[in-house]
Amino acid sequence: MNEKVSVIIPAKDEANSIGSLISRIKESLSAYDYEVIVVDDGSKDNTKDIARSSSVMTLSHDRSLGKGAAMKSGAGSATGDIFVFLDGDGAHYPEDIPSVIAPILQNKADLIIGSRNFHGSEASGFYLPRRVANKLASFITSIIISFFLPIVTSFKCPMKWIKVADAESGFKAISRGNWHRLSLVSRGFEIETEMIYEAARNKLAIAEVPISCNWKGGTSSLSILRDSWKTVKLLVRKLTGEVKGR
Repeated sequence: MNEKVSVIIPAKDEANSIGSLISRIKESLSAYDYEVIVVDDGSKDNTKDIARSSSVMTLSHDRSLGKGAAMKSGAGSATGDIFVFLDGDGAHYPEDIPSVIAPILQNKADLIIGSRNFHGSEASGFYLPRRVANKLASFITSIIISFFLPIVTSFKCPMKWIKVADAESGFKAISRGNWHRLSLVSRGFEIETEMIYEAARNKLAIAEVPISCNWKGGTSSLSILRDSWKTVKLLVRKLTGEVKGR
């Protein structure tokens, strides 16, 4: 395999997990040409120092700009052919990276979602509010990209059912070239779903692969509702042409 893999980790106050996560990434990708980029998004703990001591590229925002902004900063500095985005809280298992990038290497798909709801996935730390919100967001996303997007594009995007099981997963892979085709405007968590919308708009092949994860219960019901509403509003604004991106 000649392709270089860039693993981009947006992180905020992840001092308890970032060191172990980096070590596991290095072990999992020992057979690959790779780089690890940690983007410290205004952490108040020593996330940045731990990342730097782990001998990986470390970028830092002086203040928190949001997950989407951190992902864009990481991608802007990445030198790889394939970008892998991975959450910094340890909920994702880096041992799954080879299976997540495999469809790209095999030219079978363009945007790969590491799905916590896909057949074969293994999830621990069951947290009902997040699962319910995720399933609802995934269903709404599927409806939008399958039916509404073709209509507003005058069927330049084909009308076909595209089922997304885990729209809010922070574990994704995409080639460098296809990343730059996405007109991403989000600076927050809604970038996860926006990536799927933009991939569909650009007629990229979207695939999901099962991953293992630990569903952490740190997100309150209020933030679940707020972030879900932000995502819905963003997709509606994109559909109506109010937001067009770059």
